Amino acid sequence: MIELFIFLLATGAVVAWWQLMQGRHKARVAAKQVCSNHGLQLLDDTVSLGSITWSRTDANARILVNYGFEFATNGAVRRHGTASLGFPRGFTITLELEEGRLIEKIQG
Repeated sequence: MIELFIFLLATGAVVAWWQLMQGRHKARVAAKQVCSNHGLQLLDDTVSLGSITWSRTDANARILVNYGFEFATNGAVRRHGTASLGFPRGFTITLELEEGRLIEKIQG
C-alpha cells in the first residue's frame, strides 16, 4: 500500500514539473511575441518561474503561474516583465516600461 502511495506521489510530481516546463515554454513564446510587437528585445533565456498562486474571482477559481523575464528597450537598459499563465488557459504579459506599465492579454 505504501508503494502505491509513493508511486502516485512521484507520478504527480513529474506531471506537475512537466506542466510547469510547458508553461515556461509558452511564456517564452508569448513574451517574445509581445516584445517584438513593441520593438523590444527579449533577453536570452531569462524566463523563469516566479510564483504559483490561487486566483479566485466571482466567476471562477484557477491556478495562476507567474513567470518573470527581462527585456531591453535599446540594448543596454534592462527591464522586467511578467507572464502570468492562468490554468487552464490565457496569458497576461506585463512589461514595466519607463512610460509605465504595459499589459497585454493573450488568449490561447
